[in-house]
Amino acid sequence: MSLRSGMRVEARPAERVMMERWRMRWLEVGLLIGWVIPAFAGEGTISPMEPRIMPPALSWPNIVSSIVYGLLGLILLLIAYYVYEIITPFSVKEELTTHRNMAVGIVVAAFILGMAIVIAAAII
Repeated sequence: MSLRSGMRVEARPAERVMMERWRMRWLEVGLLIGWVIPAFAGEGTISPMEPRIMPPALSWPNIVSSIVYGLLGLILLLIAYYVYEIITPFSVKEELTTHRNMAVGIVVAAFILGMAIVIAAAII
């Protein structure tokens, strides 16, 4: 339908055919974009998979290995701290306890956190 001078007038058959072609072209463009963009993004139309929920295997060997790896990680962390104490030109323990140096405390905390992340990644 088109508007002419405020009155509604039925569209001519030729105009209706052109409008239908125009709508179909835009529909084709929309469908093409809907298929092409996910293809460029590496996505596909894959049906969703049902999640597999695996119950944790709580057994004595798993508990013992967790305890052993946890103790191994703590020992490695303590060794790394004492190596850091030896490397620094000042006594870290003295700076923390007697001088209450907050900057040294922040550096030591960051060092311990970084070493804990590295040790945990190595153990896993």
